[in-house]
Amino acid sequence: MRTAVLKIWLIVVAIALFINIGGYPLFDADEGRNGEVGREMAATNDYVMPRIDGMPYLDKPIVYFAAEAAAMEILGPTELAARLPAYLFTLLTALLVFWFAKKVWNEESAYIAAIAFLSMPLTLAFARTVIFDSALTFFIVGAIIAFYFERPTLAWASIAFGVITKGPVAIAVPLIVMIPYAIKRKSFRKLWSWGGLVAFVVIIAPWVWAVSRVVPDFLHYVLVTETAQRLATKALKRTGPPWYFIPYIVGGALPWSIIAFFAWRKERRDDTTLFLALWILVPFVFFSISQSKRPQYILPVMPAIALVIANFWNPKAARIAATLFAILGVILVAAPFVHVKKMSPEVAAGVQSSALPMGIVTLIGAIAAIVFAKRKEIAIAALSLPLIAVPITANPLLQAIGERRSAKAFVAQIEPYANRQIVGLEDYTGSLQFYLGKPIIVVTPNAEEFTSNYIIRHYDQFANDRNSPVRRDTVYDAGRLYIVRNNDSMHINLLRSNGFTEVARDAHHVALARIQ
Repeated sequence: MRTAVLKIWLIVVAIALFINIGGYPLFDADEGRNGEVGREMAATNDYVMPRIDGMPYLDKPIVYFAAEAAAMEILGPTELAARLPAYLFTLLTALLVFWFAKKVWNEESAYIAAIAFLSMPLTLAFARTVIFDSALTFFIVGAIIAFYFERPTLAWASIAFGVITKGPVAIAVPLIVMIPYAIKRKSFRKLWSWGGLVAFVVIIAPWVWAVSRVVPDFLHYVLVTETAQRLATKALKRTGPPWYFIPYIVGGALPWSIIAFFAWRKERRDDTTLFLALWILVPFVFFSISQSKRPQYILPVMPAIALVIANFWNPKAARIAATLFAILGVILVAAPFVHVKKMSPEVAAGVQSSALPMGIVTLIGAIAAIVFAKRKEIAIAALSLPLIAVPITANPLLQAIGERRSAKAFVAQIEPYANRQIVGLEDYTGSLQFYLGKPIIVVTPNAEEFTSNYIIRHYDQFANDRNSPVRRDTVYDAGRLYIVRNNDSMHINLLRSNGFTEVARDAHHVALARIQ
């Protein structure tokens, strides 16, 4: 009976994660940029070279871009198509977690692990975001589990796919977890096989070779700039304090992180417990000392926390987690009645619409978990309820954020002028081009608008190329539509002095054209 309830609830969780996934605009910078790269890949059918505005985009490899481009071939260039691969990779990771728990423990533990993983805030966020980390997590988890079962060829194949998803970090994370574990288990040689080497090369080499033919300095850029400098220096300006990931590993796995905290009892310290402890702690330390820090880096740790939950249940810990949820529920219920200064009207409206239903669902789940803490299957469903309800309860808030973080509504305003050449004067976002669906000329002194380290570092090369969209100087052409940042009074005044009139405006952009 308990397993049947968990099975049904796992299906509910998986479906809930998909609800409204295409119901709000792509957010800049990451979603807009990554979505545009996928759109251009689908439009050109070039599944080798990622491009943005026609220029090589080499900041990230090919797998996620190719996945969303394939989805766009079927569904069109939509938010659903852009986000769908992240959702599917998340489900595949849950399947790996399920399989591991079932093989090591039992079927009940497998359902619990999959439910816990899918109902973590960090999992939920990146299952619905146009970003690479859901795919990377799948390949990292695949490699770690394959190493655990001493299948190095399969592990290195998974690592190879991880590398062409987000780079060499896919090598580092599985190895830093498994090397100390292999030493403890006296099976260090099981981390290596000639078959693994062949699989690694066969998977990676064709794409690297194809890109290097077009961009000769590709490998230097990937290995030196995007990896070594990202991890060892502050050159890419993504640093943070040593404790940066603590809120994300605790809050990102709520409520399960609270329950997992009580799992490390002496009687449960077996070989698998050590393995899961290394899986959690080693990446946490590794990324904490890295000079590049982003919340999604810690996502590959979430499956390990879910597996800890699968083999441990403590009604007292469940009640503690539920009590914290109850407090959060009260705060959310009260939130619509509290005026927050400096909040934009759109976001304030979103909070008003979302906070109350989120708070009510959170309180219902918390109370049910407290009452039924000894009924494992009911308590697990109750604790996961607030998170799986987020795609419904938070949708008004996400749409409100989209009003400020996306150019979708702005593009709708300039629709009457969409047939003109679009020129961004020190202004460009990925979502702007995604919703326009056409090239944009960008006048810029440094190309920072593209948020691409590769394009920024090769600015002179692109600015000197007549076929590139990057320009150094402005030419005012009556047949063009000019887009400027709304706080850029200099360019706005220059355009007005040259006979251009404002035709559209949003939170970030102003469009000016000559009315003919």
